[in-house]
Amino acid sequence: MHKLILISSMLLFSGGIFAQKNLRPGSNKKRSQVFGGAQDFKNYQPRGLQFSFGPTYTMTSGKNEMIKPDSLYNGQRFRYNQDPSGRLGVALDIGMAHFPMKTPKFKIGGNPFRILSYWDWGLGVKLYGGKEKTTVEYTDATGTNVIFSETGKGKFYNTYASAHITAHKIFYFKNPKFFIDNGLGVNLDYRVIQGSQKYDGIHFPENQRFQKNMAVQLHYDLGFGIKLKRGSYFIPTVSTPILGFYEWNGGTPAIQWFSSNYWPITLKAKFIFLFKQKSNGCNTGTEEDRKKNKEYMQNN
Repeated sequence: MHKLILISSMLLFSGGIFAQKNLRPGSNKKRSQVFGGAQDFKNYQPRGLQFSFGPTYTMTSGKNEMIKPDSLYNGQRFRYNQDPSGRLGVALDIGMAHFPMKTPKFKIGGNPFRILSYWDWGLGVKLYGGKEKTTVEYTDATGTNVIFSETGKGKFYNTYASAHITAHKIFYFKNPKFFIDNGLGVNLDYRVIQGSQKYDGIHFPENQRFQKNMAVQLHYDLGFGIKLKRGSYFIPTVSTPILGFYEWNGGTPAIQWFSSNYWPITLKAKFIFLFKQKSNGCNTGTEEDRKKNKEYMQNN
């Protein structure tokens, strides 16, 4: 499942590149400037408020095989499996988005190409959960027939305070009101409310491991952007960590709880609202009008 999601993300990223090819470099209106260029910032600042919210879900491994150990428990042969599953949560985030104004020095085919469309940062809260079921089957001496079985269950919700910084690259469709938004960034999450570590029924404490409070991860965002109006944007986005730096667990970004791993995914509705430029009542008219007015004042 994890590989399927990554492959899908790569395909959508390629779609963004295809969309970029649909741009017309010879057009008078450079679409590379529609979002993040000076042309779109008339009466707006190159920065603004960004906030997002939406549900979270924890993906788990698709494997659920019965484990058949060679050892016995209290003289009884047994086999067992541990079946994890995800739970719905929620994520909220608020911060700012910043857009570079300088003309890109990097060029493709003689045309400026903006490597960084914008970057954003934010503070928020995340709620991640999961559950696990352990089933133990006791068999006869041959290990073939099941004599009886018993189960145990555990579930949790962890609440995290979160901070992130993300760099974004936008690829436009032929209609510049729509675009693909690719983001790569770092997030720091700190668990402020710890979920339950209690297990009802049979389980194997020696196999359990509970992640530490802090997590530092590399994440990837994939969004489909819609320009609502000048200075306002709506970007439905799928966000997921792709590499875990801390607590190090072989690089996996999954939450380890009970005896399973839970990989969080967030589907969020993201909004960006640029700040309006403050008007200056002393400077009215065009630049040429202001020059003429200045010369007039100096000569009188």
